Amino acid sequence: MEEIRGWLLLARYSEIALKGKSSRRRMEGLLVKAIKDALKSHGFYDKKVEVREARIWVHGFESEEEALEAGKRVARVMGVVSVSPVKGFLHSGLNDIVELGRKFFSGRVKGKTFAVRARRVGEHDFTSKDVEVRLGEALLEEGASRVDLENPEYTAYVEVRWGEVYFYDKIIRGPGGLPIGSEGRVLALFSGGIDSPVAAWLMLKRGCMVDYVFFNIGGEPHVKKMLPVAKVLADYWSYGYYPKLYIVDIRPITLLLSEKTPEHLRTIILRRIMKRIASIIAEKTGAKALVTGESLGQVASQTLQNIVVIDQASPTTVLRPLIGFDKQEIVELARIIGTYEYSIRLEEYCALNVRKPTTRANIREVLEAEKQLGELDNVIKIITDNAEIVNLRRLDMKVREPEPKIIGLQHIVLGENRR
Repeated sequence: MEEIRGWLLLARYSEIALKGKSSRRRMEGLLVKAIKDALKSHGFYDKKVEVREARIWVHGFESEEEALEAGKRVARVMGVVSVSPVKGFLHSGLNDIVELGRKFFSGRVKGKTFAVRARRVGEHDFTSKDVEVRLGEALLEEGASRVDLENPEYTAYVEVRWGEVYFYDKIIRGPGGLPIGSEGRVLALFSGGIDSPVAAWLMLKRGCMVDYVFFNIGGEPHVKKMLPVAKVLADYWSYGYYPKLYIVDIRPITLLLSEKTPEHLRTIILRRIMKRIASIIAEKTGAKALVTGESLGQVASQTLQNIVVIDQASPTTVLRPLIGFDKQEIVELARIIGTYEYSIRLEEYCALNVRKPTTRANIREVLEAEKQLGELDNVIKIITDNAEIVNLRRLDMKVREPEPKIIGLQHIVLGENRR
């Protein structure tokens, strides 16, 4: 019964396992790269990361506490479903597993209702159920209260992999999805409000490298309050690449619109111009699509008719991951991601003085109104060429780290058991 040196992290993925062999190998490589980046970004150096039998293992932790702290960061890597600090041993059969489990869990389970959950990989002369029953009996002998398979106070997890066995009792939930970089690059139209950060996060979860374009309407105070929102996404959810933020001063456009266009069309025309500018930046950066935080019918510019009119401003594909979400669903996600507390500090900046925006814009009327703007192409080129570029992860700014969802810590239990 030899102990495997130190504590390890066991990281699980799900969707990647369904891919073909070459795609799976490529995505596993991206996942390993992102995990190494997450570890180094938070001061965990010289850790060995390997893929073995549809699991990712991180070696080299001196204690469970160190592994848990590292696990909180690894659990924010896109593609990771969950992470657990584990203690591993070599075993020679069921009796070994039971005795090793007795020693590992006895002090943890004493006086509590409990369940044993076992999983096996490989060929053995016993079943997962045998492990659960025999180890459950041993833990009752060690002072556990009683078995409760429905709602236990404590869950003892056992993972048997051929001649190795791993014990753990904490599961940190991850976002799942696909590793960043597996689906190319996109450019998010980013306001810093509640919706656009959530839309960007969902595209990160689907394997996209997300860059951001911010249209500055309110001057330096506007930029200053937006940056922490973008920083949360960059520092805590974008492992594996370095996202860029393009800050476009669009105030010359808003002034032009206020002077020369009908009030009810100004918001739609501004959105069309934003799409044109974003499309130019996307072409320069290699982004394949734009991303917006639009939710159908949420505000006047997001009615189906107006979305269609806005989209005609340029042929660039627009992805709208929030299109079917309601506001409460978006808010709940923003809280989990960690952007909500910064987004609600952002003031509404409105330079267009629109009291009654149209909900059903007519494309012919919009095009006629745009003709009144004169040399609009030249203005767009000037402000786009003068965009400020910020490397978000290198920006010297501290923001609050999102709270992890950990199953098995009594003071941070935030959900049901998930394997």
